[in-house]
Amino acid sequence: MYQVGLGLRSLAIKSAVFVLLAGIFAWVIGGSIFPGSQVVNLLSFPWQGETWHAQITGNGRSPAPVEWRLVRVRADESESIETFGLTGVWRAIYGPRFLTTGIVLGVEVQRDELATWWMITIDADGTAVTRQVGTVGELFAALALPVS
Repeated sequence: MYQVGLGLRSLAIKSAVFVLLAGIFAWVIGGSIFPGSQVVNLLSFPWQGETWHAQITGNGRSPAPVEWRLVRVRADESESIETFGLTGVWRAIYGPRFLTTGIVLGVEVQRDELATWWMITIDADGTAVTRQVGTVGELFAALALPVS
């Protein structure tokens, strides 16, 4: 009976050391034993003394679609996520298209399994106006993007 206890204790110690070393190895190579969401920041563009960029978040554990965000970085390095009052999950951001009067972005928003397309126009004063369009083709035409 004594030898069974020693064997179980040895197995428990070896298991604990293995889990500890596996966790340290995963941390060292930059991963995780249980992967979470991955965040990718796309190329930024300057506008009115601030920097803007799109950010994509996806989950490596499920086949769910990615979520997009528009991040605004101010001159004092503070960041904010701009939604312009568009509630729901952003599934895509198109643009920006620079005009003489401002910039125009396109956004695909999903609410309750229904996708809608929106144009966001930001003028030189920083005032944003959103307008819903009927189809993604209309959005591409308004942004002067090629339709594939």
